Amino acid sequence: MLYLFNELESLENNFSDAMLPFLSTERRAKVERLQSQTGKNASVAAYILLRLALQEEYRIHEAVVFEYLDKGKPVLKDHPHIHFNLSHTKGVAACVISDNKVGVDVQDIRYVTDKAAKRILTENEYIKFKSTPNPDEYFCEIWAIKESYMKMTGQGIAAAFNKMPVNEIDINLLFKENGYYCCVCGSFTHTVQVKHIRREDFEKLHS
Repeated sequence: MLYLFNELESLENNFSDAMLPFLSTERRAKVERLQSQTGKNASVAAYILLRLALQEEYRIHEAVVFEYLDKGKPVLKDHPHIHFNLSHTKGVAACVISDNKVGVDVQDIRYVTDKAAKRILTENEYIKFKSTPNPDEYFCEIWAIKESYMKMTGQGIAAAFNKMPVNEIDINLLFKENGYYCCVCGSFTHTVQVKHIRREDFEKLHS
């Protein structure tokens, strides 16, 4: 199941403070280290999506704690059989949860430099990037696919993105919505359902 929250930009400045009681000590410390209020709200919203997902899918109500694999992939310390992944970008936060390995990425469509394109795209993808009438959209779509796949496998930013052809990646879900791309990659074949979360849904969270 993919949980999406598209209202990040409408959150009030005190949102992250109001949600602190629902965060683990670890997550709270991470949020407090962030400099911008926008960043704080996004980080909190992604974690709250996870808590809602765990509550609804697995009847887990406590504030969960993360452990991290060798290359930084977060896992649930006390629930190793549950797989999840978080992502956020301008305006949107996402959480995917499953009984199988899974990764999600959201990327807002924005101007892309040539340097960034060469770092992410293979040679053939870069040629298409230079020739397509919508290079920024093309790049963000490819980036979301590769990022979600690398997060699913646990390779993360250590991977050489420009050595991974996007046409060799199995995609479970890919869509464009409200100025961003979202992609889910997982070690399963079933259809990923999407649940859009509203601000008022956060009130359903049990402390």
